[in-house]
Amino acid sequence: MGFHAGWEQPHWFYKPDQDTHYRPSFRRTNWFEPVGSEYKQVMQRVGVIDLSPFGKFNIKGQDSIRLLDHLFANVIPKVGFTNISHMLTPKGRVYAELTVSHQFPGEFLLITGSGSELHDLRWIEEEAVKGGYNVEIKNITDELGVLGVAGPHARKVLQKLTSEDLSHDVFKFLQTKTLKISHIPVTATRISYTGELGWELYHRREDSAALYNVIMNAGQEEGIDNFGTYAMNALRLEKAFRAWGSEMNCDTNPLEAGLENFVKLNKPADFIGKQALKQIKAKGLKRRLVCLTLATDDADPEGNESVWHDGKVVGNTTSGSYSYSIQKSLAFAYVPVELSKVGQQVEVELLGKHYPAIIIQEPLVLTEPTRNRLQNKGGKEKN
Repeated sequence: MGFHAGWEQPHWFYKPDQDTHYRPSFRRTNWFEPVGSEYKQVMQRVGVIDLSPFGKFNIKGQDSIRLLDHLFANVIPKVGFTNISHMLTPKGRVYAELTVSHQFPGEFLLITGSGSELHDLRWIEEEAVKGGYNVEIKNITDELGVLGVAGPHARKVLQKLTSEDLSHDVFKFLQTKTLKISHIPVTATRISYTGELGWELYHRREDSAALYNVIMNAGQEEGIDNFGTYAMNALRLEKAFRAWGSEMNCDTNPLEAGLENFVKLNKPADFIGKQALKQIKAKGLKRRLVCLTLATDDADPEGNESVWHDGKVVGNTTSGSYSYSIQKSLAFAYVPVELSKVGQQVEVELLGKHYPAIIIQEPLVLTEPTRNRLQNKGGKEKN
């Protein structure tokens, strides 16, 4: 177990024949193999993860759309859809990353990381008061539990439990719907931080155990199992998904962090940080976030390690993990723009030793929606 903002959350799961203790080490330790199994579980079958520590806010009222348009650099999603949005500081830095679900006209569910709950809520509430917006903001973090179901068999398992059509064309990527899983009411959003086919299921906390049990029972044939946050970290790094607090924070701007797709400088609303970001873009970037693979022995990067080039420290890693798909270490790092091209060789310092690293084309592994799109495109071209 690990803890996140006071919540307990499984980091990894051991099997009956495995070492049950946590053996702290800066090198690969007794969780390395179990996490590899959980990684395979999600990539090849289907896994379930407890995501209840997420911060969760409900925002509604006649000015809700106007407030969110002012707060977020992305556009407001259409009713029934979700997107990933960032709140910026007046200086154009990344204050927060949230998913925004437009559940009903003018009513939104906002989700943030566990450690950012009060940090983000304060910012939203302050802006609402300052601008005199007529909105109702409720922190519903403690009322809702969240289970993530992800992997190639996720649809097959959940479809056994609901009359709602979960097929790709009816329940699209980033859609959100209220439905029942077995007899339990949930808000289901087709999104997963693993980058695989998956849904996040928001439900009343008191229904968590019952929901977990019906999903686990329904998935027996598909070989369903649990996975924890360590496996999720490895999965998200391979997909080049950024994390707030690591790849982006109040010291980084969204352009150097590679978040251009989520920042709409041409949207009509004058969102916080828009003017500053236009200036940053006009001046040009000094550094960029890149993806590195490392040739290590039994140590993996975790973030905040020095990146060296030509005998000088030129940057730092922001997070890292072992990549179970290519069986090498993987990390995100900030480096000067002139050293940010694919193929560039650098070194990363781990435990006092310099390991050779190379910048790779990201993502290392394509997300399930992208793989699907390419497959369909290829199929059409062949026909």
